[in-house]
Amino acid sequence: MFVGLGRLIANKLLKLPRGSNGSSYIKLYIAFFLTGLFHFSGDFMLERRMVYYSFKFFLLQAVAITFEDFVISTAERLLRRGGIEFKSGRVDESWAGTVVRVVGYFWVTLWFCLTLPGWVDESSAIGFSSTDRGAITQFLLDTWTRHQA
Repeated sequence: MFVGLGRLIANKLLKLPRGSNGSSYIKLYIAFFLTGLFHFSGDFMLERRMVYYSFKFFLLQAVAITFEDFVISTAERLLRRGGIEFKSGRVDESWAGTVVRVVGYFWVTLWFCLTLPGWVDESSAIGFSSTDRGAITQFLLDTWTRHQA
């Protein structure tokens, strides 16, 4: 659904060629904007002061993907200068491909550790929940407490 609307806007309305960077980024930001919009309605029903937290979180995800693309293209250029041929997005069983995948997993984990608590803990700040902890910590504490009782 989101991709179809993104294609409509990027390719039909803005007349950007399919597969171009501009088309890809328009579709990316539209998808994350609409995801934030859907969460916005839930936030609004829960507590009106929370309405922008979802937008902030989901648009930050699109910004992170844009940053990732910049880092990947820069890394590809630097690797090529060093005589290492690497094509991102393709299955690559070389040591460079393995390193890139591992760095990618660490990056995604780090990014969610940085952004998810900001989204979840905002509900704590307005009094929706009783503590102001990160999501993972809160889950572990709640699980531990239930098993101890």
